[in-house]
Amino acid sequence: MTFVEEIAKNYGVSTNNLLVKYLVRKTRAAERGSKARRSLGNLYALFVLADDYVNDRTSRFTDLLARMRSLPFGAKLQNHPLDNRLNDEFSRQLGVSGALLPVRPTLVGGQKARIISEDLLRQDGANPKAVAQVVLDAVQTYIGLITANQSSALEEIQAIETLEDLAEFFDEAFAANSDARLFEIASYVLLAEHYRGQMVWIGPSPDQLEIKPLALFRTGRTNANDGGIDFVLQPLGRFFQVTETLDFRKYFLDFEKVNRYPISFVIKIEKDALYVKNRIKSDALNSYQYDIATINIYMNLFQEIITLENLRYIARNISELSIDRIKNDLSLQFQLEYGLLD
Repeated sequence: MTFVEEIAKNYGVSTNNLLVKYLVRKTRAAERGSKARRSLGNLYALFVLADDYVNDRTSRFTDLLARMRSLPFGAKLQNHPLDNRLNDEFSRQLGVSGALLPVRPTLVGGQKARIISEDLLRQDGANPKAVAQVVLDAVQTYIGLITANQSSALEEIQAIETLEDLAEFFDEAFAANSDARLFEIASYVLLAEHYRGQMVWIGPSPDQLEIKPLALFRTGRTNANDGGIDFVLQPLGRFFQVTETLDFRKYFLDFEKVNRYPISFVIKIEKDALYVKNRIKSDALNSYQYDIATINIYMNLFQEIITLENLRYIARNISELSIDRIKNDLSLQFQLEYGLLD
């Protein structure tokens, strides 16, 4: 039984309750080795709406958003969960619509406001106050669990002292069930180390060339609205995208997002680049969604494919002199990613 179901049981709420089922799905990232993303936006929207219900109040949209942002790791949240994102996901995952969608629009003093659906809270004869309290306790418990997990992961990074420690950390980050954010952080730090020290010659003419060092930058957090770009290699302007899927639609969409600009992909898969490219092309051809000419255009936009095979090679060739720099970079990126520096 999950911790959410335990909380529901304590309040006399059925584990078949729609909100309980949704909370169970959304809190999977509490497990130490889970690859699920935290996705706090929708949970925090539910939390502040349930808090209003328990306290018999209705809040303006802007006040709800401010309270969401004041919660742990919530400083960067946007307004989408209170608009349609929570309702859309709830409908998609649980197959409900109308009055059973959690977020309901209303007005407070003529201004836009939101309330939680009372029909949803009362679903199947449930006690609405008890269900709302389950939401509050479940989200608070979840925050405590992921905070503990993050502290543990950060401690593991800070405990790195040898190449063996570093190798063990990367093995965990590359594991099939590892957190998607941890994989992106690890792959970024490794690739940044790989390019560090490499030089290119750039100038307006052959007799005016300057030597420029390569430097890899992250564009934002894993869930950031970055237009599908995770890293940028300067001064070459190469784009990198990190992913775990081989769905050709995802790649083709990424190319469209940047107006068919070439992209290098970092893919969490135990296969080589040739297999990946052949598989993507084969799946696209077999889908009959694109003609051959269009598929070839997209396939030529793959600037480079980097798999776990390549990342492990880089990791195996790290110099002992680089340990402290990599350790510090891992720590910084981890804290940035999880909002520990907000």
